[in-house]
Amino acid sequence: MNEAEVIQYLSDKPDFFVKNPELLESLTLPHPVHGRVVSLLEYQVDLLRKSTSDYRREFDRLIDVARENEAIMQKTRRFILAGLECHTLDEFAVVIDDMVRDDFAASRHAFVLFGDAQDSAIRCCSAEEVVTHLATIPKMKQSACGGLSKKELAYLFQEDASDIQSHAVMPIMSIDKGKKHAIGVLVLGASSKNTFAKKKENLFLEHIAELLNVLIQRLSS
Repeated sequence: MNEAEVIQYLSDKPDFFVKNPELLESLTLPHPVHGRVVSLLEYQVDLLRKSTSDYRREFDRLIDVARENEAIMQKTRRFILAGLECHTLDEFAVVIDDMVRDDFAASRHAFVLFGDAQDSAIRCCSAEEVVTHLATIPKMKQSACGGLSKKELAYLFQEDASDIQSHAVMPIMSIDKGKKHAIGVLVLGASSKNTFAKKKENLFLEHIAELLNVLIQRLSS
């Protein structure tokens, strides 16, 4: 009888070891970690402990995800409520300053609108300046950690550019004739390489970028 036949036989006889308990007690197996011989019962206990540990780690991971999602919801709620209270772009710029300080570990940020100068103190870039200095941003389809060149960072952060070790980019998009195009950008800069590492999730960035789109267009109209 080969191994496959043994497996098939035991599968067809699920009560085999119930009827032959003395055989079950005499079976020994190598320990999955230590290598020493243990009884089948000990082996099963070790497997159960490992399964329990795996389930615990997965449970802890899900708890961490839930807490992160809760934090994102609370941050998003604060941003929406503060933005809806604004009546001018300058007031909204203050809200963005507060958000960057309170909800992101960003030491610097650059908030720029594209096109003709608005009736506000917010920095604006002409179409020519965007092409010359910020060419990457109009090509972006969504928010991202990293992606801008040193030249673009130097244009955005000027004398502070040398302090920027990681950055996050949130293009501000508008839809014109069914097509999306960038009307501005919010770039967050940090002195730590890990703050906006490319491998990080950008769910919160996407939430904020979408809210920026709506609120800025409301205040610009």
